[in-house]
Amino acid sequence: MAWQSPFEAERLFLQKDSHIPGDYGWDPLGFGKDKSKQGLASLKMKELNNGRLAMIAIAAFVGQELATGINIIPGDDALKAGQLAAVEAKCAGTIDEAACSKAFDAAIALL
Repeated sequence: MAWQSPFEAERLFLQKDSHIPGDYGWDPLGFGKDKSKQGLASLKMKELNNGRLAMIAIAAFVGQELATGINIIPGDDALKAGQLAAVEAKCAGTIDEAACSKAFDAAIALL
């Protein structure tokens, strides 16, 4: 437990002095049992950095969608077979992604 008992602490929501932030002792697969403290700290930092990179990537995807209006992951399964074929035919060999996105949006509007 990271938190002090509310009945024993001078105020609510105080962490224990011995608590290390982010360390809740949860390792169900035992990845850390054969590691030294330095090795475990290195693995934790690598995982933290991977999470940070993923958050930056998602923010970049959202920013790109807002700036260009083009869906990063279009919902092709929302289209009927004939509509998807029409969109693919219109976009075949073109470089203009905005036009393809508009054709895709128009096809979805017909649903």
